[in-house]
Amino acid sequence: MRTRDEEKQQRIKKAIVRLILREGINGASISKIAQEAGVFPATIYVYYTSKEDMLSAVYRECSMQSYRFLMRRIAEEMDAAQLIDAIIRGYFEYTVEHEEVFSFVEQCSHCPTISPIVSEKDCTCEIFDLLHARQKKGEIRSYSDASLAAVLFPPVRYLAVNRRTLENTERELGELVRMLQVLLIE
Repeated sequence: MRTRDEEKQQRIKKAIVRLILREGINGASISKIAQEAGVFPATIYVYYTSKEDMLSAVYRECSMQSYRFLMRRIAEEMDAAQLIDAIIRGYFEYTVEHEEVFSFVEQCSHCPTISPIVSEKDCTCEIFDLLHARQKKGEIRSYSDASLAAVLFPPVRYLAVNRRTLENTERELGELVRMLQVLLIE
Protein backbone atom coordinates (compact mmCIF):
# COMPACT_ATOMS: atom_id res chain seq x y z
CA MET A 1 0.00 0.00 0.00
CA ARG A 2 1.33 3.42 -0.93
CA THR A 3 1.67 6.03 1.79
CA ARG A 4 0.11 9.45 1.73
CA ASP A 5 2.23 12.53 1.23
CA GLU A 6 0.67 15.83 2.34
CA GLU A 7 2.69 17.85 -0.17
CA LYS A 8 1.54 15.63 -3.06
CA GLN A 9 -2.05 15.84 -1.92
CA GLN A 10 -1.85 19.66 -1.85
CA ARG A 11 -0.39 19.65 -5.38
CA ILE A 12 -3.26 17.43 -6.52
CA LYS A 13 -5.85 19.75 -4.94
CA LYS A 14 -4.30 22.83 -6.56
CA ALA A 15 -4.13 21.00 -9.89
CA ILE A 16 -7.82 20.09 -9.62
CA VAL A 17 -8.81 23.72 -9.04
CA ARG A 18 -6.60 25.10 -11.83
CA LEU A 19 -7.55 22.45 -14.38
CA ILE A 20 -11.28 22.67 -13.73
CA LEU A 21 -11.17 26.44 -14.07
CA ARG A 22 -9.26 26.10 -17.32
CA GLU A 23 -10.98 23.09 -18.91
CA GLY A 24 -14.21 22.52 -16.99
CA ILE A 25 -15.24 19.51 -14.95
CA ASN A 26 -15.66 17.21 -17.94
CA GLY A 27 -12.28 18.26 -19.35
CA ALA A 28 -10.46 17.51 -16.11
CA SER A 29 -9.58 13.85 -16.43
CA ILE A 30 -7.58 11.98 -13.82
CA SER A 31 -4.62 11.78 -16.19
CA LYS A 32 -4.69 15.55 -16.83
CA ILE A 33 -4.96 16.28 -13.11
CA ALA A 34 -2.05 13.95 -12.42
CA GLN A 35 0.04 15.61 -15.13
CA GLU A 36 -0.80 19.09 -13.80
CA ALA A 37 0.15 17.97 -10.26
CA GLY A 38 3.32 16.21 -11.39
CA VAL A 39 2.25 12.79 -10.11
CA PHE A 40 1.30 9.46 -11.67
CA PRO A 41 -2.46 8.91 -12.23
CA ALA A 42 -2.38 5.96 -9.79
CA THR A 43 -1.18 8.36 -7.08
CA ILE A 44 -4.52 10.15 -7.14
CA TYR A 45 -6.24 6.93 -6.10
CA VAL A 46 -4.12 6.84 -2.95
CA TYR A 47 -6.14 9.88 -1.82
CA TYR A 48 -9.50 9.48 -3.61
CA THR A 49 -11.60 6.48 -4.69
CA SER A 50 -13.02 8.13 -7.84
CA LYS A 51 -13.15 11.39 -9.75
CA GLU A 52 -16.49 12.22 -8.09
CA ASP A 53 -15.03 11.48 -4.64
CA MET A 54 -12.05 13.70 -5.45
CA LEU A 55 -14.18 16.59 -6.74
CA SER A 56 -16.64 16.46 -3.86
CA ALA A 57 -13.82 16.30 -1.28
CA VAL A 58 -11.98 19.26 -2.80
CA TYR A 59 -15.27 21.15 -3.23
CA ARG A 60 -16.18 20.57 0.42
CA GLU A 61 -12.71 21.64 1.59
CA CYS A 62 -12.79 24.82 -0.51
CA SER A 63 -16.31 25.65 0.65
CA MET A 64 -15.39 25.10 4.27
CA GLN A 65 -12.34 27.34 3.81
CA SER A 66 -14.58 30.23 2.77
CA TYR A 67 -16.94 29.80 5.71
CA ARG A 68 -14.10 29.43 8.23
CA PHE A 69 -12.74 32.71 6.83
CA LEU A 70 -16.16 34.26 7.33
CA MET A 71 -16.67 32.89 10.84
CA ARG A 72 -13.41 34.53 12.00
CA ARG A 73 -15.07 37.89 11.27
CA ILE A 74 -18.14 37.19 13.37
CA ALA A 75 -18.37 37.73 17.11
CA GLU A 76 -21.06 36.24 19.33
CA GLU A 77 -21.86 39.64 20.88
CA MET A 78 -22.71 41.30 17.54
CA ASP A 79 -26.26 42.56 17.20
CA ALA A 80 -28.36 41.47 14.21
CA ALA A 81 -27.35 44.45 12.05
CA GLN A 82 -23.65 43.90 12.77
CA LEU A 83 -24.02 40.18 12.09
CA ILE A 84 -25.56 40.77 8.66
CA ASP A 85 -22.90 43.37 7.87
CA ALA A 86 -20.12 40.95 8.90
CA ILE A 87 -21.58 38.09 6.84
CA ILE A 88 -21.97 40.20 3.70
CA ARG A 89 -18.65 42.04 3.91
CA GLY A 90 -16.73 38.95 5.02
CA TYR A 91 -18.10 36.83 2.21
CA PHE A 92 -17.36 39.60 -0.30
CA GLU A 93 -13.81 39.94 1.01
CA TYR A 94 -13.25 36.20 0.70
CA THR A 95 -14.56 36.02 -2.88
CA VAL A 96 -12.23 38.84 -3.93
CA GLU A 97 -9.13 37.62 -2.05
CA HIS A 98 -9.55 33.96 -3.04
CA GLU A 99 -10.94 34.37 -6.53
CA GLU A 100 -9.58 31.07 -7.90
CA VAL A 101 -11.02 28.96 -5.08
CA PHE A 102 -14.28 30.94 -5.18
CA SER A 103 -14.59 30.33 -8.95
CA PHE A 104 -13.90 26.62 -8.47
CA VAL A 105 -16.64 26.35 -5.82
CA GLU A 106 -19.04 28.26 -8.05
CA GLN A 107 -18.38 25.98 -11.00
CA CYS A 108 -18.74 22.82 -8.91
CA SER A 109 -21.91 24.02 -7.20
CA HIS A 110 -23.60 24.13 -10.61
CA CYS A 111 -22.35 20.71 -11.70
CA PRO A 112 -25.09 18.04 -11.70
CA THR A 113 -22.52 15.38 -10.75
CA ILE A 114 -21.25 17.15 -7.63
CA SER A 115 -24.09 19.35 -6.36
CA PRO A 116 -26.27 16.41 -5.21
CA ILE A 117 -23.32 14.95 -3.27
CA VAL A 118 -22.31 18.09 -1.35
CA SER A 119 -24.59 21.04 -0.76
CA GLU A 120 -23.43 24.50 0.22
CA LYS A 121 -25.74 24.19 3.22
CA ASP A 122 -23.49 21.42 4.59
CA CYS A 123 -20.65 23.92 4.72
CA THR A 124 -22.55 26.87 6.18
CA CYS A 125 -24.04 25.23 9.27
CA GLU A 126 -22.28 27.55 11.76
CA ILE A 127 -23.63 30.63 10.02
CA PHE A 128 -27.12 29.19 9.99
CA ASP A 129 -26.77 28.26 13.67
CA LEU A 130 -26.05 31.94 14.41
CA LEU A 131 -29.01 33.04 12.30
CA HIS A 132 -31.30 30.49 14.00
CA ALA A 133 -30.25 31.76 17.42
CA ARG A 134 -31.13 35.31 16.32
CA GLN A 135 -34.45 34.09 14.93
CA LYS A 136 -35.29 32.47 18.28
CA LYS A 137 -34.51 35.77 20.04
CA GLY A 138 -36.83 37.57 17.63
CA GLU A 139 -34.00 39.67 16.18
CA ILE A 140 -34.10 38.19 12.68
CA ARG A 141 -37.25 37.23 10.81
CA SER A 142 -38.02 33.51 10.62
CA TYR A 143 -37.32 32.69 6.99
CA SER A 144 -36.34 29.23 5.82
CA ASP A 145 -32.68 28.36 5.42
CA ALA A 146 -33.17 28.13 1.65
CA SER A 147 -34.60 31.65 1.52
CA LEU A 148 -31.85 33.00 3.77
CA ALA A 149 -29.16 31.39 1.61
CA ALA A 150 -30.81 32.76 -1.53
CA VAL A 151 -30.79 36.37 -0.30
CA LEU A 152 -27.46 36.37 1.55
CA PHE A 153 -24.94 34.75 -0.78
CA PRO A 154 -25.89 35.18 -4.48
CA PRO A 155 -26.07 39.00 -4.32
CA VAL A 156 -22.61 39.13 -2.75
CA ARG A 157 -21.28 36.82 -5.45
CA TYR A 158 -22.78 39.09 -8.09
CA LEU A 159 -21.13 42.19 -6.63
CA ALA A 160 -17.78 40.39 -6.27
CA VAL A 161 -17.77 39.16 -9.86
CA ASN A 162 -19.01 42.46 -11.31
CA ARG A 163 -17.05 44.91 -9.19
CA ARG A 164 -15.79 47.96 -11.02
CA THR A 165 -14.16 50.73 -9.04
CA LEU A 166 -13.41 50.62 -5.34
CA GLU A 167 -15.73 53.58 -4.74
CA ASN A 168 -18.66 51.99 -6.59
CA THR A 169 -18.03 48.62 -4.96
CA GLU A 170 -18.07 50.07 -1.45
CA ARG A 171 -21.27 52.02 -2.19
CA GLU A 172 -22.98 48.97 -3.70
CA LEU A 173 -21.84 46.72 -0.86
CA GLY A 174 -23.19 49.24 1.66
CA GLU A 175 -26.51 49.34 -0.19
CA LEU A 176 -26.71 45.57 -0.18
CA VAL A 177 -26.00 45.42 3.56
CA ARG A 178 -28.73 47.99 4.29
CA MET A 179 -31.23 46.21 2.00
CA LEU A 180 -30.62 42.88 3.72
CA GLN A 181 -30.82 44.44 7.18
CA VAL A 182 -34.23 45.89 6.28
CA LEU A 183 -35.34 42.56 4.85
CA LEU A 184 -34.10 40.36 7.69
CA ILE A 185 -34.18 42.34 10.94
CA GLU A 186 -37.41 42.32 12.98
